Amino acid sequence: MPTIIDSQNVVSSLDDAPDGLRAEIGSYYAIQSDTPGRPSSAGFANFNINIDKRFIRKNPTNENVIIPTKKATLTFTGKEVAFRDQTQWREYVSSIITEDIPLLDHQFNLQIPEITNEFVKNYHNPEYEDLTKSYDSNSLLNYNLISYPHKDKSKIVKRIGEIETRFDDSSGFTITNKTSLLQAMEQFGSRLSNYDGSVSEISTKQRNVFDLQKTQQLNVGQAISPLLDSLPSVSMGSFPYYYKKTLPAIESNTSGFEFRRIMNTYGKTKNILQGVKRDLGFLNRDFTIGTESQQIKLYDLISLITSESIVTITDGDDEIFLTPESEIGFGTPSHRFSEKVSSIRFLSDMRKFIDSNAREFEDIMNSHSCQTFSLGYKIEKYLDSSATEPIQTYYTNDSSFIDTQLKYGRRYIYKTKILIGVLGSSYTYSNLFISQNETQMSNTAGEIASGFPSDFTNISSEKFRAYVDVEILPSFKIVEYEIDEDETSFVDAPTLPPQVDIFNIKNKGTIQARFSPNFFKIESVSNATGVELARKLTPLTEDDRGIVDLLSISKDNSVRPEYFTGIYEIYRTRKPPLSEANFADSYLTTVDDQTSYTFPSGVPLPEQELDNMVGFFEDDLIVNQKYYYAFRTLTYHGTPSNLTVPYEVELVRDSDEYKVNVTQYAYPEDRNYSMSKVAKRIMKITPNLGRLLFSEEESSSKWRLDDGSLLDIGQTRTFKIRLTSKHTGKKIDLNINFKLSKDDSFSEN
Repeated sequence: MPTIIDSQNVVSSLDDAPDGLRAEIGSYYAIQSDTPGRPSSAGFANFNINIDKRFIRKNPTNENVIIPTKKATLTFTGKEVAFRDQTQWREYVSSIITEDIPLLDHQFNLQIPEITNEFVKNYHNPEYEDLTKSYDSNSLLNYNLISYPHKDKSKIVKRIGEIETRFDDSSGFTITNKTSLLQAMEQFGSRLSNYDGSVSEISTKQRNVFDLQKTQQLNVGQAISPLLDSLPSVSMGSFPYYYKKTLPAIESNTSGFEFRRIMNTYGKTKNILQGVKRDLGFLNRDFTIGTESQQIKLYDLISLITSESIVTITDGDDEIFLTPESEIGFGTPSHRFSEKVSSIRFLSDMRKFIDSNAREFEDIMNSHSCQTFSLGYKIEKYLDSSATEPIQTYYTNDSSFIDTQLKYGRRYIYKTKILIGVLGSSYTYSNLFISQNETQMSNTAGEIASGFPSDFTNISSEKFRAYVDVEILPSFKIVEYEIDEDETSFVDAPTLPPQVDIFNIKNKGTIQARFSPNFFKIESVSNATGVELARKLTPLTEDDRGIVDLLSISKDNSVRPEYFTGIYEIYRTRKPPLSEANFADSYLTTVDDQTSYTFPSGVPLPEQELDNMVGFFEDDLIVNQKYYYAFRTLTYHGTPSNLTVPYEVELVRDSDEYKVNVTQYAYPEDRNYSMSKVAKRIMKITPNLGRLLFSEEESSSKWRLDDGSLLDIGQTRTFKIRLTSKHTGKKIDLNINFKLSKDDSFSEN
């Protein structure tokens, strides 16, 4: 469980500490990397140098404020060996204690939950999937709104979720099952065109969705398990596809359960999360995790719970709320009085909760972590790039997140953040008195103390003495901490390359080909879990590269027969291809056969065209000319398969008929030759070191060559080397000219 430290409280020495007194008598988080070649290490350290004794006395809490504040008095002494006299002691104490300046501490521990992401395809709905390409993501059918069990009591949720039109009858159109959902998908385009209101309202209203419809079980000692306030009206399996996140509950203790109880009892989660969404006064603050620093967004929870927004709430133009049944209609006049009474009780309970869980001064000094409380998750959804503003944001306390608003063939990025309440501290020193002589104490202004703290007797006999008051205010912050970033896309998975039969008719100067799909599973290259391990899609064209990029994040590459409707692409070239890439500019045609289906007489239905899985192709060829073909399939939305192996095809003609020769063509292998020769003997020539002579020193680091040396600067000498074979006795002479040049480019130094 990592400890997350406010970066201003990460210090390396006493001089770096924002609170020198804490560094002396308590501890700070320190990062050390003094040893070369070793990674940095981190941990809590004490920098006690000059302080000898210290005593902390808790004073009565100040209850005469909205949020109670704790008080304490600290008495301490200095080491006699560390100070020359009282003047030096006073200077030191004044340097480590700054009065009337708030010091913040929000250190907390966080068990980061593990998020799992998946994309689920239930069935193929070609008409609706085609429509998704033309409309905004936020205008598509939203499972969260459609499945909301209280939508009949929330007019805005029903109107937007089911896209009510001016032509719906008085009873209204309601999606209650898969049949009515399919009807809504079939009518999707016309329903948007005839929406009872502004079409832009549908997209704008869903930019911020507060999905808080589920309450939570709060039995202490048991895991938090989400409970439905009521059963959803439509299951997620009714949708053709959806993206799903599993959001485990954040670990909590007894105080965490009490926090959730207060929030659920008074229904204030929606108010606080709306405050987070609207709060432009948030603070970006650096926190340290291990040895790394990260900027985290903070919101002031105390400011939110003491503001008017905790009493009254109205949904904005870009907000929609999915709440428990008891909280529906929170913005109506009939709810305002009850909301005011509920808010007073909420503030009273929260006030007691903060007081009982706020840290004492000694907790701060000893670097005890703050209490944390789960508020839920914030999920930001981006289209194509996360460099822009999110197109949609969800606030949820559910155990899962379902998204059905995805356009076909586009990239979506999801950033998941946890929202945690951190009950930190803001403390301030005041009333500092330091010993002036053996009996008197004075403050920094020189005023003599007229009285002493009750525990002053602990230090009264010491030479160097001081005491100071401290006030500790709760600093209750909402931390927005990113824990997961994921990408996905709704795109067809490729099918396998087609089966191809090439033949001809003997009295016709053409070749013909019949195509049929491959839907079988290649068991020999499947792993133990059944996942197909056939060759991944290799892009052929520039459009293919975009599809491959989307496939890499789609999370569902399984072969789905329903996405194949009998479309085949044919590539042909006359030159022998060196690789698959040579077919990229050799597209010939597409085959998409359809079969006319006529109903029996007496059935009053028109003739229909049905997609045929089998394709047929005929091509005119020049006789005795070799051609090279490759084929692939396309799904309904245009995802290609890999190319087949290339076929070398030649149409020949004899005296009375045509024949076709078909062979599989093999791409030539790259020939990258590397020449090497094994040596049977190793020859080593070693000079006579005795002939490499130096005599006297010319200058520093330079020596004169002796006259008897084999080498002579500036002169060319010829050496003869005679080699004699041990096996045959044959001899070979090598004449070598050798000249030694003097390098004067270096200085004498």
